[in-house]
Amino acid sequence: VTSANAGDVALSGSMVVSYSKGSGYHTTGSPLGMDKELSVTGSGELDNGTTVSYKQTITDAMAFNDSEIVFGNVMGTTATLAMTSAGDPMSAIDDVTPTAFEEANAVTGSIKDVNGIDGNYSLRLTQADVMGSGFTVDAGYTFKHGAGDAATEKGQSGDAGVAGNGDGYSVVVKGSVPMLDGLDVGVGYAKLNNTDLSAGDKHTEEGTAYAKYTSGPISVGYQRGAVAVEAAAKGIYINEYIGISYKISDDLSVSYNEAESRKAADTTDVTQDWSSLSLSYTVGGMTLGIVDQEVDNATYTSGRTSEETAIQMTVAF
Repeated sequence: VTSANAGDVALSGSMVVSYSKGSGYHTTGSPLGMDKELSVTGSGELDNGTTVSYKQTITDAMAFNDSEIVFGNVMGTTATLAMTSAGDPMSAIDDVTPTAFEEANAVTGSIKDVNGIDGNYSLRLTQADVMGSGFTVDAGYTFKHGAGDAATEKGQSGDAGVAGNGDGYSVVVKGSVPMLDGLDVGVGYAKLNNTDLSAGDKHTEEGTAYAKYTSGPISVGYQRGAVAVEAAAKGIYINEYIGISYKISDDLSVSYNEAESRKAADTTDVTQDWSSLSLSYTVGGMTLGIVDQEVDNATYTSGRTSEETAIQMTVAF
């Protein structure tokens, strides 16, 4: 490790104000809500040309949350190496079908979807444009899933995690298809190992694949994924997503999305179905989003339906 030159430090974030109202199985309080996201970022460069960037997010309670340090231009290449809990390759592509504002299952129902090792302090290596192919290989590894974020130096990340949890990893390959302008594809796989299945702790495998095509203002996409859980109660979740969005102008977009998630377990076989219509309008650093969603068999419960409408204003600073 060589010395780092002095760099820049900045505070950025966003404020969210929302109105949401629904009907169905759940009850709600006041429909008004507010949230904020803050990040402290810093950057610099080592004597050998390797770049260094740091990010620390801050919760609503003004406590420290996810953090990461990223080294760029590693060994003179375009690869980046990160130690991070701020994201995971699989979680980043859980649903990439085009939307104007929100995913099909964003505000009502629940879904067991690919998540990889997201939320765990891990190592992440990313190589963009592999051999000039236009594809990116993105991989993450954690020594113990469920342990959470980093704590102190020369100490363990977060807590000890769930008893029996072992290591975990995820790998994603994604990019634009050569000679087919507008077509993007991607595949991903993750595995969370466990050392004590007899205790009912989960050994999990995840996989997903998608294709998305954009032509002018129109974008369409399809994605399919699966999560297989080996535990005292075994189960598999099979998820499908479709979406189409239309960019009316540089500032205004609209989309329609559908999602389906089938839970096949030892004693359960039920499918949730979502339909969603959303719109977004952007003016400078402010975005106004509207989404209207409906789900059947919500939370994998037969006959349970729910509808939800949300209006959200986001201001970035």
